[in-house]
Formats: sequence, C-alpha cells, structure tokens
Amino acid sequence: MGLARDITKNTLAMSLVQAISMISTFILQIVLTAYLGKDIYGVYALGFSLSNLIFLIASFNLGFQMVIEVAPNRDIAPRYLTSTLFLRVVLGAVSLVVTLAATLVMGFPPDVTYVVMAIALATTFNWLYKSFTSMYMAFEKMHYVLWTSMAERLFTVPLAILLLVLGFDLRAVVLITVAGAVLQFVLGLIVCSRFVVRPSRELNVADAFAQLRRAVPYAGLDLAVNSIFTVNAVLLPLIIKWTGGGNDPALVATGMFTLSFSMVASLVALPTLLIASLAPVISRTLRSSADLARMTQQKVMKYMFILGLPIGVGGTVLADEIISFFYKPEFAPAGPVLAILMPAVALSFFDVGMGSVLASAKRVHLLTVANSVAAVVNLALCLVLIPLYQEVGAAAAFTISYATMVVITFLFMSRHVFRIDLLGIVARPAEAAAVMALVLLLLPDLGLFASIGLGAAVYFLVLFLVKGVDKQDRDIIRTVMNR
Repeated sequence: MGLARDITKNTLAMSLVQAISMISTFILQIVLTAYLGKDIYGVYALGFSLSNLIFLIASFNLGFQMVIEVAPNRDIAPRYLTSTLFLRVVLGAVSLVVTLAATLVMGFPPDVTYVVMAIALATTFNWLYKSFTSMYMAFEKMHYVLWTSMAERLFTVPLAILLLVLGFDLRAVVLITVAGAVLQFVLGLIVCSRFVVRPSRELNVADAFAQLRRAVPYAGLDLAVNSIFTVNAVLLPLIIKWTGGGNDPALVATGMFTLSFSMVASLVALPTLLIASLAPVISRTLRSSADLARMTQQKVMKYMFILGLPIGVGGTVLADEIISFFYKPEFAPAGPVLAILMPAVALSFFDVGMGSVLASAKRVHLLTVANSVAAVVNLALCLVLIPLYQEVGAAAAFTISYATMVVITFLFMSRHVFRIDLLGIVARPAEAAAVMALVLLLLPDLGLFASIGLGAAVYFLVLFLVKGVDKQDRDIIRTVMNR
C-alpha cells in the first residue's frame, strides 16, 4: 500500500496547486468580466489563447521528457535541468517573435497587440518556471510546486483585482501578470536549488541539442495534444473576421468561448495532476511488474471516472445556471458553450494515466498518432462549424475531437501494453449519473447550489446501491486514509 500512499500524497499536493490556481483564476475572471465588459475581456482572452498556442514552441514537451528520463536515473538531473532552461530561453525568444508577427498579421489595433505581447512575455517566464516543476515531479516532491504557485497567486490575483477596483485598465493588469510570472520563476529556482537539485553551472550545448532531438517525439505529442486546447480560441476570431465579421464580434465570440473553456480546462487539468504523480511510478513499475502496473492503472481509472462523471454530467445539465450565477447577463451566450464542453471533463478523468502507460512502455509514437488524429478532426470541425455556429461550433469541435483522442488512446493501450476492464470502470458510474441527470432535469428550479448538493447525493447513493465500489476498493481507500 506504500505505492498507493505515495501516489495519493503527491496527487493531493498537485490537486491543491490546481485548486488554488483554478479558484483564484476564476475569481479574477469574474472581476475582469464585471469591470471590463465582454469586448475588453475578449482582448484578454485572445492574448492568452494566442500565447498558449504559439508557446508550444517553447514547451517542446521538455518537461514530460524530463520526468520520464530523470525519474529512473536522478544522477543526470543537474545537467538536465541546466540544458532544459537553456533550451527554453532559446525557444521562448523564438516564440515571442512569432507572437508579434502573428498579432500584426491578424490586423488587430496597437492596444490589443500590447496586451498580447505582455501576456506572451509572462508566458515565457511561466515555461521557464515549469522546468522546475518537472524536476519536482521527477523526484516525486510535488509539494514544492504548492509553495511557489501559492506565492505567485497571492501576489498576482489580489493586486490585479485591486488595480481594477481602483480604475486601472487591462494594460495595468497584464503588467501585474508579467511581474507575477517573474516572481514565480525566481522562487522556483531558489526552491529547486535548495531542496531538490541545483542546476549544473556548466552548460554542454551539444548535450542540450541532443536532448532536444530526443524530445522530438514528445514535442509532436505536445503539439497534437495542446493544439486541441488552444487552436479553437485562435481560429474563432480569425474565421469570424474572414467570413465578414469585424474586430468587435470576433473578440466578443472569443470571450464567450474562453469564459466557458477556461472553467472546463481547469477541471480537465485536475486528472492531469495525477498523470504527473503517476508517470514516475508507472515508469518504474513497468520495468519490474507489468501486472502491478496494470492493476494500478485499472484502479486509478476507476476511481477517477467515479469522481469525474458526475462533474461532467451535472455541469452539462446546470450550465446555464452556472453562467447566470457568476456572470453578468451579457455573458449568457456562454451557457450553451459550457454545456457542450462539460462532457470533456468526464472523458479526462477516464483518460488519466493512459498516456503515462504508453510513454513508459516506449510507445510515445502511439500517443502522437492518437492526438494527431484528434487534432485533424478538431481542425476540420472548426472550419465547418465555426462559420455556422461561432463559439458553440468551436466548443462542439473540441469535445468531439477530445473524445476521439481518448478512444484511440484506450485502444492503443489495450492492444500494445495491457488490457483494462472497461465495463468494470464505466457501467455502474454511468447508471448513477443517468439517475442523477434525470432528477436534476425533473427539478429545474432548485437553485444552483441546491441542485449541486442534490445531484451529488443522488449520484453517490445510487452508486452505493449498485455496488459501484467493491470490498477491495474500500480496503484500498481505508488503508490510504489511515496512512
């Protein structure tokens, strides 16, 4: 049970990080929409969407590569960290130039370009900081991520909100974002050097570029995965402008899509934290016991799907209420967008760990194939659906393509590594979620929080009645909680 305890401990630390980030960002988003309105919020949304897409260059998935290669051989950590920082400085500079060029080509006014470039600069420092978080993951010391992330959030969010309340505009807010990113990078360097591993003082450029070449399969995977999460919000304003819309309709649609997508992306990120915790564990256990790795993966997928399915189903049913509760009436069109996006949350909880299994089994190319197919599906659907349905079409394209990726990844894992009992994971939670959805639809006027409470109670009651958690599951959970 030590394995279960370690996974739980590291996952808890990363879950706290994500919870703090999600809640603080959500609060900031509510304040931004209240003080800036839908037009200016669209500029803010465009800045992050464009930076997230272009800065895949700076990522090159070097962090995931670091976890996979350093976890079983920690002696290489100092020089690996130095070379990763060097590569991300170079790739970040390239990304900044590309971002500026893209903003100019898109033809937005200078104030929009200013906001986009400030956010791009903050993104550069964020990617440098993520070099340290990957090292924490490789050493299975995820609690250090909590310290540095909390410090950045406590600096950035309250100060940005204060400036908005005092009457400052979006330009001041994005400068605070840059300052917060710099602070987080400095703290990450200090914490990593003191408590985990100190970067080597010597840089071997040849080794760094050899590392870059080895990262190509991981980079292909990263591009395929993250293009699904970033390209829709960039294509949305472009297609609207190309089909006859102006800057304002394009930015408003981007804001509506991003408002809902940011909530969904935060929820989708929750199970990816377990992937980070699970990656070094799977990498080791696959070398020693395929049966243990399979059992670990089976249980993880089961428990996570039990948690994720009611979130996805409940969010779909209550989407309009969620938007109307937290945002002004002018953001009501984001409700249907949220409803279409929420099924991806349940899919993400089911998907947890499958990528780590394939990567640890030296099958990264299969992950790249699965995500590349999904990326092509997403792009094709965007080109078809956005001209017809704008932000709703962009949401539908994402959800369908994400489902495509999850299905293909599951088939690859089952065929090339080990088989998972699909029915044992899906069947009983699906029964409970169906009853929950029916109850919520029959009682539509309870209010948001009453509906959430009732839905959760119905779901877990039905899950208990259909024996969705067996004796072995209860024993594992009890042992983990006791430790």
